[in-house]
Amino acid sequence: MSRPRLVLIANPISGGGRARAIAERARDAMIGEGVDVALVVPGNVGAMRESVAEAVESAPAGVVACGGDGTVHLVLQGAAPSSTAMAIIPAGTGNDVARSLGIERKDHDRVARVIASSVLAGRTRAIDLTRIAHGSRQVWSLGVTSTGLDSAVNERANRTRRFNGTTRYVLALLAEMRSFQTYEYAVTVDGERMDGPATLIAIGNGSSYGGGMRICPAASMTDGVLDITWVDRASRTTILRVFPRIFSGTHVQHPAVRVLQGRTITVEATGPVVYADGERVGDLPIIATVMAGGLRMFDQREGSPSAS
Repeated sequence: MSRPRLVLIANPISGGGRARAIAERARDAMIGEGVDVALVVPGNVGAMRESVAEAVESAPAGVVACGGDGTVHLVLQGAAPSSTAMAIIPAGTGNDVARSLGIERKDHDRVARVIASSVLAGRTRAIDLTRIAHGSRQVWSLGVTSTGLDSAVNERANRTRRFNGTTRYVLALLAEMRSFQTYEYAVTVDGERMDGPATLIAIGNGSSYGGGMRICPAASMTDGVLDITWVDRASRTTILRVFPRIFSGTHVQHPAVRVLQGRTITVEATGPVVYADGERVGDLPIIATVMAGGLRMFDQREGSPSAS
């Protein structure tokens, strides 16, 4: 009987350069459990896209992303349009997609064993996706799609590598607050249009970004809807007062915050950019549509039969 085969794609710069070593150990652990694993370590983003396309074309049992949310996002662009199952070894600084999926984020050997067990048992989950129409492009997202202050903070944070994860994001926020302006948005949720100024608009398939900031705290990757967090125009003082509450998800109780749900969301404005899973998509407008159960993932939840 032939052994199932995985393609493991690692981002060598994720996690401060630790992802390669993590991937090598994970490969060895999964091979030891009875799964064949081909490890690919691309040298740059372009090479990673090519590696993902080649991996999906080779029709393995699944593709594994080893890195942070950006790596997961890149691998997803190849896995989502195909029937290829996917798994994640969290090796970045934020790992918000893994957090939303209930995946262990520190014990990488355990993660590898859980993946191998699920592969051998054929144990998968149907996970929701966000399909983002951006002009003629189609972008897939597992986590949070956002525009406004948080996307401006992402732009600033991505320009510096001095700090990692949440620290870098918070410092970028404080710097961005000096000059940030709100924008006038037109947002249509399942055919119902709303217009007005907003500090930020976040569309969550997953619940968090920025290393645990629960911007859409009630979002679920298995409920067939997208959660929208709309933060109205607010003073700098109000934003700085509300910001710490994002980590617990209690910011949604503030009167300046609106929470909505929908299946198709159109966001229009002139000026702000859009990010998905921490990766730049481009300028507005976008149309975000939930694809219920659109991705097969190997079951990596703590407490699942494969994790016992």
